[in-house]
Amino acid sequence: MAALELSIWASLGRTAPGGELIETMVAENAVRRIAAESLLAHFPDRDAASRLREIAVPVLVVHGDQDHPEIAAIADRLVADLPDAHGVVVPAADHYLPLRSPERLVDLLLGHLA
Repeated sequence: MAALELSIWASLGRTAPGGELIETMVAENAVRRIAAESLLAHFPDRDAASRLREIAVPVLVVHGDQDHPEIAAIADRLVADLPDAHGVVVPAADHYLPLRSPERLVDLLLGHLA
């Protein structure tokens, strides 16, 4: 399962920044994810998407340009559906953006919080 996850979400591979750490993290999280998904199955009536308009604070939506295409679609939906949202796409980053481009992410977050 971890190898499949890495092939989908860590498209920049092991040699990109954070690659070895990402591999370790994904392997350790595989077991936790199975447990969490079975827990979520007990709450099928909790639809977060229908409640997005209730968020009343500015939101920064950030994703990498090498992330899975579905993440870009989710980011676009969040920016469109949240009342005060701003989206940023970080170049040369996949799903593990904090490990691939930490300086850029920190700059974006600090700018958003300022």
